This record gives sequence, structure tokens and C-alpha cells, in this order.
Amino acid sequence: MLNSLEYSLNMEFEDIDYPVTIRRERLSAFPNYAQESHWHDDVEFLSILSGRMKCTINGESVELSQDEGVFINSRQMHVVHSDTRTDCDYVVVRFHPLLLCATKNIESRFVLPVIENPDFPYAVLSPEIEWQRSVLDSILRIYYMRHETTLALGAQGEFFHIWEQIFRHNAKAPAKVRESTPQLSQLKDMINFISLNYQRKISLEDIRMAGNIGKTSCCLIFQKYLNQTPNTYLTVFRLRKGADLLVKTDKAIVEISEEVGFSGASYFAEAFKKHMGEMPSEYRKKRRVMSE
Repeated sequence: MLNSLEYSLNMEFEDIDYPVTIRRERLSAFPNYAQESHWHDDVEFLSILSGRMKCTINGESVELSQDEGVFINSRQMHVVHSDTRTDCDYVVVRFHPLLLCATKNIESRFVLPVIENPDFPYAVLSPEIEWQRSVLDSILRIYYMRHETTLALGAQGEFFHIWEQIFRHNAKAPAKVRESTPQLSQLKDMINFISLNYQRKISLEDIRMAGNIGKTSCCLIFQKYLNQTPNTYLTVFRLRKGADLLVKTDKAIVEISEEVGFSGASYFAEAFKKHMGEMPSEYRKKRRVMSE
């Protein structure tokens, strides 16, 4: 049976009574044009409206352009980003597989074979392939009905259509994962530890212990799947939390630096400039203007 709703890194639905996230995003809204690496029990669909992006799933990157999209299966480590810092406008539709489980028979025959298939972490969606185009069209229909009072009814029909296409064409998909459920589980444990403890002092020893592995293996896993060292990931994670506080609060920079785990405001500012491309005060001013 499927587990109850469980989410890592505080990924929350926009409506707690309806386990669906529907929104439009731009890469430029994220610090350094990159989202945090994360995972969740939900399945996720992206549809590119304009621009280009990279989507990295379990360490494997795919390029997505206008009118293309991607299906990301449940519990896959993933991140969207632009290495060239160019913008991308896209729609996100994310929902929990429980929404598809009208009966135990549907769950066992059509849902679990997909979300528990280790050889099916994702599928790129192209408008040139008929069934994939129909999925992309459904994603956009869901987005455009997001404010309707009958959203739950209309979206549910689209979800079943999407899932039928995914199941028909990918229930026996060829292997795409390079290995390593154990390594991904260890990485998730270490990232979850960072997300819960970033405000206090954390060492490489603390991180590797969270994954129950040695320091060398810890560093290799972070490099393999996230292309970062554990310490760099920790620093960038703290900076993202700081960037969010810069925009959403009036707290002083020194207060923010302490709140997100830096030893001082000068070190926070130096790291912020290095990784985000501008000083904290400049970032705060620009982002607030953009949000007005």
C-alpha cells in the first residue's frame, strides 16, 4: 500500500486539503538560476513555455526547450537549473499518487508498477510524439483551470488521462538509472540531515554519519549526483535560506547570517557574492523590485 503523505525538505502543497501543486515558475526566481536538489513522494510534470533549462534526475541531466516537458517519478532526486544563467518560463504540476488510487485494484495494477519501478525515474515529453503531446496538453489544461471552483473534478480527469498514457507507454520502460538505490538513499539521508540542522555548526563528519558511510564515499556521492562537495552543498543551502529571508523579511543581514548558520555577516556576504553573483543588500533590493 502507498504511504501517507510524506515530504522531504518541507515541500508543501499549496492547498492542504487537495494534495496538488499547480504553478508557473521562472528559473530567474531562484538564486543563481537553480532550484534546490530535492525529492518527494509526489509525481511531478514540467512543461516549458519559453526558454531552456537542464533537469537533473538522480545525477543524469536532460536538456528541455520550449514546448517540451518531463515526467519525474516519485522519490527521485532532482533539480532544475541553467548553467548559463538564462531564464526559463515553465509550468509545474505535482500530485500525490494517492489521487489515482480509487480502488486497491487500480493501485496494485496501474499505480505501484510505475512509482515502484527503479528503472523508470523519468521520461522526457516531446510535442513531436502524439501520446507525449497529449500529456503536455493536459498539463497546460490543468494549469489554466487552477482558479476554477471545479478544479478538483476537472484536474482529476486529466490526471487519469496522463497516468493512462504514462502506464501504457512506460510500464515496462528500459533501465535508465545508472545504479544505486543504496547511494541515493544515503544521499537523501545526508541532505535531509542538512535541511534539519543547517542553522547550527555542521562538519563533514556529521554529514557522513547521517549517511552511515565514510568521508570518501560521502564526497564521491555528492559529486556524482549533485556535482558538488558536501560542504559546498551545505553553504549553498544556507545561502538559499538566507536569500529567502532577505526578500521576505526586514531582518538585518547580520541577523540573517546567524539564523542560517554562518559565523558572521562578513563571511555570509563574501559567500553570497561568490555563489549568487551579488552582495546580499543588492540581491534584496533587486528581488523586492521584481516582486512589486
